[in-house]
Amino acid sequence: MKKILSIILVAVLAISLSNCKGFLDKEPTDAVVAENALATLEDAGVAVNGMYTLLKYYTVFGNYMIQMGDMRGDLLVASEGTYITYSYDYDPSQNSYFTLWRNFYSTITRANAIIKNIDALEVPASEQDIKDDYLGQAYAVRAFCYFNLARLYGRPYKFDSGASLGAVLITEPVSPSEARLPRNTVAETYTQIEKDLATALPLLSKSKNTGHFNYWAAKFLQAKVALYKGDNETAYSAAKEVINNGPYSLIPRDKYLASWAEVGNDESIFEGLVNLQSAIDGDNGFGGSFYYSLWFGYDNTGASVVPTKHWRDLFTLTPNDIRINWIDYDDPVTGFKHTGEYWLRKFIGNTGFTAFLNNPRYMRLAEAYLIAAEAGMNSGKGDAASLLLAVAQRADPDVTSIAATMENIEIQRQKELIGEGDRFFDLMRRNGTYTKNDPHNPFSTALKWSDDRVMLPISSDERIIYPELQQNPGYKN
Repeated sequence: MKKILSIILVAVLAISLSNCKGFLDKEPTDAVVAENALATLEDAGVAVNGMYTLLKYYTVFGNYMIQMGDMRGDLLVASEGTYITYSYDYDPSQNSYFTLWRNFYSTITRANAIIKNIDALEVPASEQDIKDDYLGQAYAVRAFCYFNLARLYGRPYKFDSGASLGAVLITEPVSPSEARLPRNTVAETYTQIEKDLATALPLLSKSKNTGHFNYWAAKFLQAKVALYKGDNETAYSAAKEVINNGPYSLIPRDKYLASWAEVGNDESIFEGLVNLQSAIDGDNGFGGSFYYSLWFGYDNTGASVVPTKHWRDLFTLTPNDIRINWIDYDDPVTGFKHTGEYWLRKFIGNTGFTAFLNNPRYMRLAEAYLIAAEAGMNSGKGDAASLLLAVAQRADPDVTSIAATMENIEIQRQKELIGEGDRFFDLMRRNGTYTKNDPHNPFSTALKWSDDRVMLPISSDERIIYPELQQNPGYKN
């Protein structure tokens, strides 16, 4: 059993070891690496690359995490059919969204194996910084996974100061069912996240590293975690450090729309790297990708998700907002599919090739500004309004001043971050109450953070083999 558990649970090797040199300039790959095979820095590089693989697939940020953030909120809606995420129609026996739990823990297992074994790797002094960076990435990825597990399966931290059930905290390279540990609280999960980030930050490189964690991505995550926790001072200072000192800049208005076709643009702090062949092969979801559902520019694409009237109405009084160009009306007579729908043309695809080939954007500089503005407003910082203005004015030159209010921050977050998987979590972390009632879907409900449906259920299949795993309240099995 120990020998089996010593394997890093990763997928098929996609790039040979001969290509691992210069790893920091390569996109993540998959690998099969036993812990006793970390004999060289190249081996470690392959293992670190493979650690990122599952995050970009449709079973995590390529689809399901976006659904959990936007389809559960009030920004996107199905134009045809229904989505269980839209109506909160969860059941522990359903399987479609349980890959989130499995894939986050598979990624944690990979990170744990690297953390456990990389210390034994001897490298010359000239390569110590690379080794340190690999270790820092493993800690940061683990923190990232635990943060998302807490958001999905636990109540918002500020609901009860983190007393509700959160993730299963595992620091050894085993799966939850093998560890057989009960769930920790949300507060304990956040403590682990903060500890992992504190360990990662001094190890990580400050150079841009598209597709991977670097110092600035870990600092961004520190800011976002603190914002969710209500620690405004930490959220503000961490976000401001990224803004002031990181190698990123807000993309100018005239280049903003086209920037969504660029890999690793000036504003991208951390994104998943999806390559063309994997898109063609379906490895990143292809037909199952959320971007497939949004896109209608090709005959064979999904065209099944549209922005809600609520989101479109945010632009009623701001006709010069560049983001209004994401709204694309498909005229019944002259349109591409003659549907009469309003589509979201935000994710135009890498190089503009196809919407199938979109890198999931995990962290962008614009959100760092919005985090700093919100945390700064909450803690009385004098520059909160100017931070908010930077995002609003980049999009709309008619905005010459803006007050730092929660209403204005929320409007900018909705306009800027649609389709990136945050809206529902934003509403719940602030105890935001909203009613979904879109013309496309008669389903209507008001949801608060005390509702059990805020949390996903634990899979009944998982609990059969792992009875120590406590079910969330409000669900059977």
